Amino acid sequence: MKIVSFDIWSDYAYFRRGYTTTSTISYPFPSRTTIAGIIAGILGYPRDSYYNLFQENNSKIGLKIINPIKNTRINLNYINTKLGMNLSDIEANGKRTQIPAEFIKDAKYRIYVSLNDEDVMNQLYYALHEHKSVYTPYMGISECLANFKLVEDKIHQVQPQIQENININSVVPKNSGNIQIEKGKHYGIVKSPAFFNENRSVSSFLEFFYETKGNSIKLDSCEYYQIGEDNVIMY
Repeated sequence: MKIVSFDIWSDYAYFRRGYTTTSTISYPFPSRTTIAGIIAGILGYPRDSYYNLFQENNSKIGLKIINPIKNTRINLNYINTKLGMNLSDIEANGKRTQIPAEFIKDAKYRIYVSLNDEDVMNQLYYALHEHKSVYTPYMGISECLANFKLVEDKIHQVQPQIQENININSVVPKNSGNIQIEKGKHYGIVKSPAFFNENRSVSSFLEFFYETKGNSIKLDSCEYYQIGEDNVIMY
């Protein structure tokens, strides 16, 4: 399997949990659908045009937490636009409100991508290698502009491996294997959107274990890929 890996980082990230329209809690790392959107933005795909490219049968994604997850609160200015979008419609008292939202500070992740479409893989590698993007990448919302960098100057060619008592450097899908809890590590679990259908609605979710400081997670046995110095589970 061919894999391209790149780092992406920003001062702040806000991956809002979409349980309700008013949720201000952030996921600790970008969901699979968010990663697909970041890649599509780098390549210049129009909105809603790339979902078939990132389906379960033709793509694999992996993610490594590089910087520890640090949560902070920042107030967001919300505007009541029910009466219109003109400035005169929203200037009156009571039509603006501040909502505290949870952001991730100093967010940095390593993303691993494998697509069945080799032409798109080559386009992605070229864009990362030349540090070019059609649309400006951001971490969740457009106020959180992001930078990115190709990890190694090559496309990795790897095969899956199976090993017992293996340290995994990426986030771990819940069904990958049994975790061996280690002293001094801080674990979390989160469920996030995985795949979109053509109607831009979530067709399935994935649940993950992660280590909040970016440390490895030991599994009793699992299938993984060795990419550089990292042991990665692709999902």
